[in-house]
Amino acid sequence: MRLISAVLVCTLLVALAVGGTASTATAGDSPAQRTAGDCSFPVTRTDATGTAVTLSERPDRIATLSPSAAQTLWEIGARARVVGVSEFAGYLDGTDDLPVVNTASGGIQSERLVALDPDLVIAPGTISNETVATLRDQGLTVYAMDTPATVEGVADATTRLGRLTGECTGAAETNAWMRANVAAVRDAVADDPRPTALYVFSDGWTVGADTFISDVFTTAGTRNVVAGTVSGYARVSPEVVRERNPEWIVYNSRDGIPDTAAYRETTAVRENQTVEVDVNYLNQPAPRSIVRATRTVATAVHPTAVDEASYVPRSAVEPANATATTTGTPTGRQTAGDGPGFGVVTAVVGVLFALLLVHGRRR
Repeated sequence: MRLISAVLVCTLLVALAVGGTASTATAGDSPAQRTAGDCSFPVTRTDATGTAVTLSERPDRIATLSPSAAQTLWEIGARARVVGVSEFAGYLDGTDDLPVVNTASGGIQSERLVALDPDLVIAPGTISNETVATLRDQGLTVYAMDTPATVEGVADATTRLGRLTGECTGAAETNAWMRANVAAVRDAVADDPRPTALYVFSDGWTVGADTFISDVFTTAGTRNVVAGTVSGYARVSPEVVRERNPEWIVYNSRDGIPDTAAYRETTAVRENQTVEVDVNYLNQPAPRSIVRATRTVATAVHPTAVDEASYVPRSAVEPANATATTTGTPTGRQTAGDGPGFGVVTAVVGVLFALLLVHGRRR
């Protein structure tokens, strides 16, 4: 079970880095280029490896190496052009017949990927720069993503994928829908007390500051109980759980809450203040995930403030509000050596990080 937990931990983190990015438009983009109305080709964008990636025309064959990138393409309208997905994108409608080109156990299936002849490959931040370079040496056009640390980072990643795939309007509309729901929840809980909350997964791992999940907690009207001491993703000790004594515990649909004395003694467990969130929608930095995770946590913690009536459907978002804007440039790439916050980063943790980021769904 310890080994299984380690693999599951790895799998979760893969979902995090694989699906999104804090990448944004290059510094040379004009305001017109940063709107949904300008989505022409050719287009050049600098990715998280610092490489300028040029697409001479709209990519008609796209391979995604992560479930969250796939989810984003589903949301923005590029679903029909996806020809390959990662192992754990199977929760998305229509993926059953698509070839799997990245797995938790076997990694990237290079021969299968090359055989698909994709016009664009979207790579997660957990794939090393060296591996990206190897894929490029095989004649593939690879855009390396970053991992967002905030909800707005997810919006930036969505905008960038929309620009690269020629789905700028779809990306802008998706962001408008996501932001409308985030704003609705944020406004609804603004005057309510903010209880402390802890996200626990894979037998005692958690998220601290500088993660999109922590930002989801804030949006949903809670305070991440370990945000002041943990950065990124780390194992939390029983002593810290007892000391911090979270009022709420959030867990995903795959892992549950550890059945240990430290957790049983928390206010959250003693008062049955726990929230289960679908593993796909809590672990993946993508628009649908943000909306569902935020609303699930908020409706549990603030039931009188957030209810079904506060949900904003896509049909209610005015197209005029769907302007795709991005700022800045990609901030860098998360690799085994500098992935999101495992405390002291070691090679072993890097391996766990790479495995976990591939696993963004419950099998």
